[in-house]
Amino acid sequence: MTSRTLVVIGLGWLGVFFIVPLLMLAMTSLNLDGGAVWENYAVALSGVYISAIVRSFYYGLVTTAISLILAYALAYYIVFYSENERFMLGLVILPFWVAYIIRYLGIQLFFSPNGPFVDVFGSNMGLLFSTEGVIIGLTSALLPFAILPIYNSLKSIDQELINASYTLGAGSYRTLVSIIFPLSLSGVVAAAIIEFILATGSFLGPALLGGPGNTMIANIIATTFRAGFNIELASAIAIIYTVILTTVLVTFNSVVNIGEVLSDL
Repeated sequence: MTSRTLVVIGLGWLGVFFIVPLLMLAMTSLNLDGGAVWENYAVALSGVYISAIVRSFYYGLVTTAISLILAYALAYYIVFYSENERFMLGLVILPFWVAYIIRYLGIQLFFSPNGPFVDVFGSNMGLLFSTEGVIIGLTSALLPFAILPIYNSLKSIDQELINASYTLGAGSYRTLVSIIFPLSLSGVVAAAIIEFILATGSFLGPALLGGPGNTMIANIIATTFRAGFNIELASAIAIIYTVILTTVLVTFNSVVNIGEVLSDL
């Protein structure tokens, strides 16, 4: 199979399962049968809908930041300090064998009145059904997606470069900042993109760990479609979310050339 064939297959798949559905959503979101054409967008950009959009991107940013810090520390330990690297990687991959809903329910039970957290501290400190609870849940569920690309980029660093840094008098901190981190930037960028997209569009996290004021964009779309059966408004919200997310990624790409950075992976 030639490279051209693979490109055609990839573009065809993207067109059929992403572009076409997106165009269908865009057409559905417009009042083409009468009334104000952009009425659904005016509603989607007001009240509870715009609040959910802002909240989703806020949760996504905070989750991504926390995940990157934790993931880099864990991946760094596995690559440079762990005596049983395969075992540690197995622990990282293990959550992929457990369904998302089970993971979130596990966190819910952990902070529940009869859970181990309350047994130790005497209270769940308001973490359950709160903003903090949602972010903890998102970070816990999505952390492996950040660890693996960072691990891969750290693992690919030439050990001779690190040894040369130590030989020239640089300490561990200077070596990390000047050698290791710049060479692992591709993994950090990949992890950031994956975490942000998955966290921002999460449905189960806020549904199981959040309260009425913690709904995110996916929950609003589902409620608008199922409860009110307002397909047009739900489509408009989905289009707005997609446009904002694409704009964020394009802006990020203008600062950090994603294609160039990820080519190092």
